Amino acid sequence: MIAAPPSKAHTLRGLFMSALADGESTIRDPLLGEDQQRAIECLRALGVDIGVAPEAVIVHGVGGEFQPVSDELYVGESGVSMNFLTALACLSRKPVTITGAERITERPISEIVSGLRQLGCRIEYPARDGFPPIRVYGGGIPGGMAQMKGDLTSQYFSAVLAASPYALNPVTIRCIGPMTEKPYLAITLAMMGDFGVNVENHDFAEFRVPNDAGYKARETRIEGDYSSASFFFEAAAIRGNSVTVTGLNPKSPQGDRRFLSLLQQMGCDVSWSEAGVTVHGRPLRGIEADMGDTPDLVPPLAVTAAFAQGTTRLTNIAHLRHKECDRLAVTVSELMKMGARASCDEDSITVEGGHPLHGARIDPHNDHRIAMAFAVAGLALGDQIVEDETCVAKSFPDFWERLEAFQG
Repeated sequence: MIAAPPSKAHTLRGLFMSALADGESTIRDPLLGEDQQRAIECLRALGVDIGVAPEAVIVHGVGGEFQPVSDELYVGESGVSMNFLTALACLSRKPVTITGAERITERPISEIVSGLRQLGCRIEYPARDGFPPIRVYGGGIPGGMAQMKGDLTSQYFSAVLAASPYALNPVTIRCIGPMTEKPYLAITLAMMGDFGVNVENHDFAEFRVPNDAGYKARETRIEGDYSSASFFFEAAAIRGNSVTVTGLNPKSPQGDRRFLSLLQQMGCDVSWSEAGVTVHGRPLRGIEADMGDTPDLVPPLAVTAAFAQGTTRLTNIAHLRHKECDRLAVTVSELMKMGARASCDEDSITVEGGHPLHGARIDPHNDHRIAMAFAVAGLALGDQIVEDETCVAKSFPDFWERLEAFQG
C-alpha cells in the first residue's frame, strides 16, 4: 500500500487563487516540487506574503492587485507558472518581466498573449515574438471578449480565466477550434468555484466570468495526484503483481484517473475499497486510445504497451511536442533503446508489443514524466539507467524513495 503524492495541478491553482484572494488562505497537504517552489518565489516577487511548511502553505492574498518587490519573475521550467503568471501579472501595479529556463523560451506563448491583448492588456516581447521572455505592463485587465485557440493546451484558458474575476468589466473567452486537455481546465473551473467565483462554461467553447466578486480566502486540502500515481499502476501492470494506492479521490475531475480504465482495457483488474484503489497486473494486450485530454499519461502508457501483446496506438497528441521536451520523439527513441518497436508521426505514437526487451541507458531529456515512466520499466527489466535523475523533482520530489518500495 502506498500513498499518492499531492496533486500538482491543484496545488498550483490553489497558490494562484489564494494569492489573488482577499485574506489569509491555507493550503494543506500541498505538493512542494520545483514547479510549486518557483510559483511561490514568483508570487513573493509580486508582493505576496507566503509561509511554507511541509504540511501547509499560508498565503496572504492581495485582493486582486499585486505590488511587486522585483521587476523580474523567473519560472524555471514551469510552463504552468509561465502561463498563469502572464495573466496574473496584468493585475500588477508595476511592469514585470517574466522569463525562465532555456526550454521555457522555446515554448510558444503567443496565444495567451493575444487573448490578454484582446482584453486590453499591454504585453511585449523583448527578445523573440511569440516566445518568452515577455514584458507585462500591468495596470489591470480592462475586460471584454477574447478568442484563443485551444489545440496546444488548455492552460491558456485556465490562466486567463483565473485572473478574470478582477477585470474592470466582465470577461467572455471563446475557443477557436478544438480544446485539448479539458480535464485540467475543469480543475481550474472547479477550484474557481471553491474560491467563490462561478464561471459560465458553455461546453468548453465559451466561458463567461463575472467581475462583481473576487476570490474568498479559504482553507484547501489537496487531493492525491492521479498523474503521479500512474507510475505505481504502471509498475503493477508490467510486473504482473498488485499495488494499492491511497489518497485518490474517485470522483476527481482529474483526467488522469482515466489511466485506470485504460489499464483495464489492456487486461488489468482494478478495484476500489475503503483502503484505496488496487490494480492487479494481468497479461496485457494492445489498445488504441485518443489521448488529447490526458497527455501526461502517454509516457507511462507507451512504456506499458511495450510489455503488451499486440499493437497500441495513442492518438491526438501533437501538442506533446511542446512540453518539457518533444515527448513523442523522445518516448519513441527511448523505447527503441530498450528493444521495443515504436514509431511516431505528427500526432500519434504506435508501439508494437511482444518483442524482447532489455535494460538500457535512458536519456529523459530533462522531462520528469519520461524519467519516471522508464524508471518503472527498469523494475521489470533490470540494468536500466536513467540519466539526469533529479529532473523528477519538478512534480515528484521523492519519487526515487517511493520507487524503492517496488524493488524485489
